[in-house]
Amino acid sequence: MTRVAAITVGGRAAPWHDIGIVGGLLGDVRLVIDESLPSGLRHLDLIGCPTRTSHIAGLPVVHIDDAPATTPSTPSAGTEFALRIVGVDHVVVLADDVRATCSEIAQQSGAPLKRVKEGDRGVQGFHRWGSVILEVVERRLVTPSDVATTATYWGLVVVVDQLDEATAHLGPDVIGAPKPAVQPGRRIATVRSGAGLGVPLALMSR
Repeated sequence: MTRVAAITVGGRAAPWHDIGIVGGLLGDVRLVIDESLPSGLRHLDLIGCPTRTSHIAGLPVVHIDDAPATTPSTPSAGTEFALRIVGVDHVVVLADDVRATCSEIAQQSGAPLKRVKEGDRGVQGFHRWGSVILEVVERRLVTPSDVATTATYWGLVVVVDQLDEATAHLGPDVIGAPKPAVQPGRRIATVRSGAGLGVPLALMSR
């Protein structure tokens, strides 16, 4: 089964540390911040993928045979606040043709299309790569001015233990107020672009 072992983002590491992501783990997925790369979600490391292509439906991927042994990081004495991250809920992918992109993802990764949703947010398709949901959404509804010839990564949502504590600590200039998520009984808060992550990020309750 194809699963996500790591997510690599480009840009500065300091803004991630500032919001409380001070270790290298998002549950069972490693977060790799490569300051030599432009900001944005750059690629996913995959384990168990049946094909070894460098791109799946246009999405950059790196294939590895096994995830390196990791242990949860302990914040240093100078760290004021650290998010208690349970895991990655989903990675958002933008595509012009959701159904065609999902078909390619299923063929190349072996992960079937779990669900298709049509509504106010257009067409959305959902795959599962291990513990991470891959949510494919219509680009025109998220970034209408962007032009791309293939699907692209956009952002991610992580699950945290202490959503209210996190939003209270970070403050309204850094993160929006929690609101009901699409998932029943859960809430979500979006980190503002001014935080400087270079990647759209939201925190979700368990």
